[in-house]
Amino acid sequence: MTTDAAMPTDEPLTAAEDDVTRDGGQFGAAEDALVHCFTCGRDFPAAGIDASASRRLEGASDPADMLLVVGVTCPHCGTGGSLTLGYGPESTIEDAEVVRALDRGGA
Repeated sequence: MTTDAAMPTDEPLTAAEDDVTRDGGQFGAAEDALVHCFTCGRDFPAAGIDASASRRLEGASDPADMLLVVGVTCPHCGTGGSLTLGYGPESTIEDAEVVRALDRGGA
C-alpha cells in the first residue's frame, strides 16, 4: 500500500513497518542526527536516508501519537529495515533531529 507521506493515517504501526521493511532490520535515532543500526551496532547520518516514501501515522484514539515510519538500509552492513520516529510535541530530541535531517524529496 502506497500512501501520501504528507497525509497521516491511522494504519497500524506494524503494517506500516512491514510495508517499508526489506530484511526485518531495526533502526533507532541517536544523538546528533545519527541513525543506529541494531544489526551491526554502527551509526550513520540521517541526512543520507531517502525518506520520500515514509509513512506518517497518528493514533486512532490519540492524534498526538504522531509517528514517522521510514524504510532504511544500513550503509555498513546492508541490512534493510524500518526506522520509527516520533514527531511533533511528544518527540524526543534525538527523533526530532533525525526527522529534520532526513531527505524527504522536497516534502
